Amino acid sequence: MTSRRPSRIEQTADERRRAAVRTLQRLLRSDGLDALLVTHLPHVRYLTGFTGSNGWLLVRKRSALFLTDPRYREQAAIEVTAMPAEVIVGRTFSAALRDMRLHEKMETLAIESDHLTATIASNLKKLLRPLRLVPLSGLVEELRSVKLEDELSAIRRAIAISEAAFLDVIPLLQPGVTEIDIAAELTYRQRRLGADGDAFPPIVLFGRRSSLIHGQPTRSRLSRRAPVLIDFGCRVNGYGSDLTRTLHFGRAPRAFRDAYATVREAQQQGCDAVCAGVPAAEIDALVRGHIDAAGLGLYFEHGLGHGIGLEMHEAPLLSWRNTAPLEPGEVITIEPGVYLPGAFGIRIEDDMLVTADGGIVLSSLPRTLLELE
Repeated sequence: MTSRRPSRIEQTADERRRAAVRTLQRLLRSDGLDALLVTHLPHVRYLTGFTGSNGWLLVRKRSALFLTDPRYREQAAIEVTAMPAEVIVGRTFSAALRDMRLHEKMETLAIESDHLTATIASNLKKLLRPLRLVPLSGLVEELRSVKLEDELSAIRRAIAISEAAFLDVIPLLQPGVTEIDIAAELTYRQRRLGADGDAFPPIVLFGRRSSLIHGQPTRSRLSRRAPVLIDFGCRVNGYGSDLTRTLHFGRAPRAFRDAYATVREAQQQGCDAVCAGVPAAEIDALVRGHIDAAGLGLYFEHGLGHGIGLEMHEAPLLSWRNTAPLEPGEVITIEPGVYLPGAFGIRIEDDMLVTADGGIVLSSLPRTLLELE
């Protein structure tokens, strides 16, 4: 199944949702499918506005129906305004679909094969016989990758809140403070500044632990002359920010300063290369080549970046594996890093908007090496 990206960026949230559903309906008709069952909650939220923990969306060729349970009766009435909603009482969603007699009215039902458990898929197959389940992958993800006006506004606000919280916690980096202390302060301050909550649990790593690419904060204490890596973000209206800064408490040794300069230069090259039409793998190769040339290539062991939105890792993926060109309206991270086990880790990460004229860096924290005294 092929897809078409949205062409307008100036839409209200409900207009965006209706347009996305209409796009799915056109694709169903063109591919000869009767309906699509959307079960992945970020996709349900994108298409309906529902923020609860239990909901499915049935998209038919000319209609759409949202399903939830009685806990969310009032919430659904408030949030789901772009389509009808039905509260299912005393039955599973699968049984409710059977009772709608879909198997008598349709021949095919597309399902999100990447997000539906084997148990639920098996139950659907039994309950809806002889209706044929058709596995689909990446359809709603492709629609979601291009951000429209209300989404960009939320992401920009999330970035601004995260940056303000980060600047607030810098003075708290004193000898004896723990990684957990700083992580907790980031969470608290982002919420106080207006965030829904963390986009992901903050990563705060001191000293040698900074080489753990996705290490989790512990009660390890900050000592003098130690690197500090902080990876953090928050959500506003469900949309997230994702930023990383590496600094040094006390004067940094020469090896750290040299490695930091390499990562910073590589990140700048990556930011400068971002433009609609440029293959993601090409940007990854450019950045990786700069780090390789400095003799640090073995220590850059993850992709260059990823899309952000309702999920913190969504399309597009910026890595050597993705040869697809970037699209206008995508919001991505550029986050090269080097991680020397037992010594230090360095990562610099910013969020960018892809446009036809290049990339726009949405974040504004300084990227020069900060050495705290």
